[in-house]
Amino acid sequence: MNSICIGSHLGKCHYTCLAILLLLCNTSVFATEEWSYIIKPGDNLWNVTERHLTGMHYVSRLQQLNNIRNPYVILPGTRLRIPTAWTNISENVYAQVINVHGTVNVMRSDQIMLPATPGMQLMAGDRIQSGNDSFVTVEFADQSRMRVQDNSTAQLDEMRIFGDYGLVDTLIHLEEGRTENSVPEESTTTRFRIQTPSAISSVRGTDFRVGTLESQSVTVSETLKGTVEVSGAAKNITLTGGFGTITATGAPPAPPVKLLHAPDLSGTSHYYESLPLVIRLTPLEGAWTYRAQIAIDPEFNTLWSEFTTATLPFRDGNIPDGHYWLRIRGIDASGIEGFDAAIPFGLNARPEPPFVTAPLPNGMTAPENQVFTWTIQSEASHYAVTISQDSDFSSVVYFNPEVKGNSITLSESLAPGHYFWRIFSVSADEGAGPFSDTIPFRVPYPGPLVENTEIDNHALTFAWRAPAEGQSFHFQFARDAAFTNIISDEMTSASRVTVENPGGGTYYLRTKTIESDGFQGPWGSPQVIEIPRDIPYWLLFLMLLPLLVLI
Repeated sequence: MNSICIGSHLGKCHYTCLAILLLLCNTSVFATEEWSYIIKPGDNLWNVTERHLTGMHYVSRLQQLNNIRNPYVILPGTRLRIPTAWTNISENVYAQVINVHGTVNVMRSDQIMLPATPGMQLMAGDRIQSGNDSFVTVEFADQSRMRVQDNSTAQLDEMRIFGDYGLVDTLIHLEEGRTENSVPEESTTTRFRIQTPSAISSVRGTDFRVGTLESQSVTVSETLKGTVEVSGAAKNITLTGGFGTITATGAPPAPPVKLLHAPDLSGTSHYYESLPLVIRLTPLEGAWTYRAQIAIDPEFNTLWSEFTTATLPFRDGNIPDGHYWLRIRGIDASGIEGFDAAIPFGLNARPEPPFVTAPLPNGMTAPENQVFTWTIQSEASHYAVTISQDSDFSSVVYFNPEVKGNSITLSESLAPGHYFWRIFSVSADEGAGPFSDTIPFRVPYPGPLVENTEIDNHALTFAWRAPAEGQSFHFQFARDAAFTNIISDEMTSASRVTVENPGGGTYYLRTKTIESDGFQGPWGSPQVIEIPRDIPYWLLFLMLLPLLVLI
C-alpha cells in the first residue's frame, strides 16, 4: 500500500508539474503577445470581458492571470494583462491623410500608385513616399499623428484595434527619411511603434522623432516628452523627454545624450518684405547644422517648407505672401536633433516694387518741377509714392496713393534740401506690396541769377544773391551759348565777380551753387549781355561830315 501511495503521489506530482510548466509556457507566450488595460471607475471583470474579449468564459481566466481576489471590486488604475489571443481584434482599421504639401504618393498592396490627398483613407500595407520638399501628415484611430518628412518612405505595416478601442496598435516601417510623431499624452489605449532597418521605437503618450542616417544604416531617435523604448540587437533602452540616441544596424542603442537647447530667436525678424527670406539667429552652441521649418499653423501640422543648413543666416526661396510660423532646431555632430524654438512671422513681398530710374540714390532732381520716374511693374494696377524730409518718413511732404503711370511731376516744387522717396506697387490680386528701398536725393539750390551788372570801359561787374552759410559759386563767362569759348571761369564764395571788359558784342554767363559738403548743383540758365561796340573814327567823321558842310 505504501508503494501504491508513493506512486499515486508521484503521479499527482507529475501532472502538477506538467500543469505548472504549461502555465509558465502560456505565460511566456502571453508576455510577448498581450496588452495592458488600465481599470477605470465602474470597471469590473465582467464588463471588461464583455467589451474587449471574445467570450464571457474568459472572466475566470482573466481573474487567475492577474491574481484578482475580488472580480467585483477592482481599484481604478489597476493594470490588467490581456493576452491578444483572448481579444476581439479588428484589423479593418484606417488612418487618414490630414494635409499634404508637394508630391506625395501612396503605393497600395496591389501596386496601384495614388497621389496622397487630404481626407484620403489609408490602410495597412500602404506605402507612403514623399518627394523633395514634400510632406504629409497622417492621423490614426487614436488621434496619434505622424508627419512623414520630405524624401522619406514609410509603410503602414499594422493597424489594429483590440476590443472596444481597448488598445490601438500601430506599427510603421520607416525605410528611409524622417518622421515627427505625436501620441496623445497619458494614453492608455495606444501602442505606437516605428521600425527602421536598425531599431524599433515603441512609445505611449509622447512626442518623438525617428529618422535614418547614412543610407539607412543608423537610426536616430529623439524624445521631446514622455518616454520611448528603443530596441536594437536584442537590447533596450528607455529615452525620457529631452534625450536622444543613435542605433546602428546590428548594434544596441547608444547611451542617451541630452538634446540641444532650443535656439535663441530673440533677434530673428518677425516681418519680411523680400525673397529669398534671410533668416538670422544667434549661433547655437553644440550645433553642427540646423533644421528650419515653415508652417501656416502654430502646431506645424501644415508645413510649407523645410530645409537643413550649416550656414547662417538661413535662406529660403519662393513662398506666397501671408502669415507663417518659423521653427528651428540645432543638430549635433551625431545627427541627433534638439529642442525647437518657434516664432510667428509675416511676409509681404508681392507685388514687387518697380525699379526706380530717377532720381537715383544720392542723386538730384531739377531745382523746380521735380520729376520722379520708374519702370513699369507688370503685376501692378497703380503705384503709391511718398516723399519725406526724414528717412523714417515722419515728415512726409508728398504722398500719392493712386499713380497710374510710371512717372510724376510735382505741381508744387520742393524747396532746396535733402529728401527721401520710396514707392510700392498695388495689384488687384495681392493688394499693396512692400516699399522699395528708401532713396535719398536732394533738391539743389539753383544757380543764382545775376541781378545787377556794372559796365565801364575796362571791366564788367556781375552781382547776385548772397550765399547761404558754407555756400560758394562757380561762375563762367563765354563768347558762345555752348560755353566752349570761355573768357572767365571762377570759383568764389562772394556774391559778385569782376572780369575784364572784352569789348562790344554778345556774351553769355552762367552760375551754379556749391554747397558746404561740396555738392554742386546744376548750372543755372545762361544769361545774355550785349556790350555796346566802340564807334570807329572814320564812321564818326562820316556822321559829322554833313554838319561840317553846313558850317
